[in-house]
Amino acid sequence: MKKGLSRYVLTDEIYALLKRQIMNHEIPPGEKINIDQLARELEVSNIPIREALSRLTAEGLVHMVPFKGMYATEMTLQELDEIFEIRMNLETLALSKAAPLIPDNRIRDIVRDMEEWSNNKPTENEEKLQRIAEMNRNLHGLLLQYCDNETLKKLINMYIERIHRYLSFIHKEMELQVIEEEWAEHMLVVNALVSRDFDGAANHLLQHLKNSHIRTRNFFL
Repeated sequence: MKKGLSRYVLTDEIYALLKRQIMNHEIPPGEKINIDQLARELEVSNIPIREALSRLTAEGLVHMVPFKGMYATEMTLQELDEIFEIRMNLETLALSKAAPLIPDNRIRDIVRDMEEWSNNKPTENEEKLQRIAEMNRNLHGLLLQYCDNETLKKLINMYIERIHRYLSFIHKEMELQVIEEEWAEHMLVVNALVSRDFDGAANHLLQHLKNSHIRTRNFFL
């Protein structure tokens, strides 16, 4: 860690570091986070570390076990089911608010990017995961950009990040077929938006999330 930084900047940097390590499983699910050891490694006091862990606890990535310490949250089917249930409700709400406000040219940009992907399909596992993330950012990010509700946007982003923790765990097993299914489902949503069929777009988005839930869940059965 850089010396001379304010406590608040240190907290932000430590938060980003620990979050990245939890999301990519450098800190495995269920592992204890040794605050004293972190303080020595980063050459900081315990205070910004505890503040960073408090933020991660609020996001559901860390939890405290009384009299034992802080731990990276386990990954469970129950959590996965709960996150998708919440996403289905929040993201369909975001679409209903955003769809009338999205400019035609932004939707055309999404269509162009999706068509470009279909002509350049990924072959490497890491590229596959990046492509899914890119597709999700393009479509889901567009809905969040125009939903006109910052609180809703922050909530959805938080749950999307928690889903990516599961995706990053299974990416080595991911097949091209999964990417193609995601692409086809996204295109149904986009084409409905192009036609200004907002109810159809909402229905396709809901079905996409249901399918994504099933696909992700199957890796952990």
